[in-house]
Amino acid sequence: MTRAHSMFLRLSGAALALGLTCIFAAQALGQAPQASDTPFVPDDYLNTTRRPVGDSIHFCGSSTSALQPFDRAVAEEIGRLLLLETEWLEIRYPFPAPPYDFQIALSEESLFTALNNRCDVFTGFAMNHLTFPTWLTVSEPYLVTRYVLATREGGAETLEAAEAGARIGTRVGTGADAIFAAYLGTIEEGRWRRIPYPDHRSLLRGLKGGTIEAAFVWEPALTLAAAGDDGPATWSLMTGGPSVPSASFGMVMLTRNTFLRELIDQAIAEMTASGKLTEITERHGF
Repeated sequence: MTRAHSMFLRLSGAALALGLTCIFAAQALGQAPQASDTPFVPDDYLNTTRRPVGDSIHFCGSSTSALQPFDRAVAEEIGRLLLLETEWLEIRYPFPAPPYDFQIALSEESLFTALNNRCDVFTGFAMNHLTFPTWLTVSEPYLVTRYVLATREGGAETLEAAEAGARIGTRVGTGADAIFAAYLGTIEEGRWRRIPYPDHRSLLRGLKGGTIEAAFVWEPALTLAAAGDDGPATWSLMTGGPSVPSASFGMVMLTRNTFLRELIDQAIAEMTASGKLTEITERHGF
């Protein structure tokens, strides 16, 4: 980092601390009516005096997201660059979560309440094909992942080389599942069989156990499932077949915190340029 850039980030940190102090002090004076474009949440559930000072950033992550340890590491590095303390809060989802997945499983009302009451920043938001409501502002992406066609080590190198009738597993509800289902409709019937699974754990257990020959899967789930002994320890990636868009992730804030989003974007850019973001990503196996 250059001396000028270091000084800029120090000034940004001081300005952010001052800005957050002013924001929370203003909120403490009284509750403003909810804007018409925000989710309706009864006033009794909204806290306008969350904290009196602005020398730290509250980052939040969903208990359902497999990205949470990675997100926390990124958040702590952002705080270090901005010279601000970071506090990490896990927003609990009250039901069993799909394993090895990135869904945050929160309603708009729950997300709005969390950002208003407890969080400055919510991490782990998938940015692809998603229209954000006007009350949210989103950072630049800090993680880009992909869907891959995985097979056990030594399996067919291409989808075309797979045997006729080969069973190809998918995770129901994902873009990869929808794209592969549509793709099968364009080729000879019976060439391959789509085998849908309810979650990544059962999908990768099927691949490990030989129930399926290959799996269209969110790539980080391969590493996570292998660590949990729920998937093959080693695997190969097949080529060919339909193209599936990548999955990018950003951080969201309330639109009134646009200044905070700009500083987080600057920190993400610095982490990218310095290689620190790549280091964190590789350390978590993504």
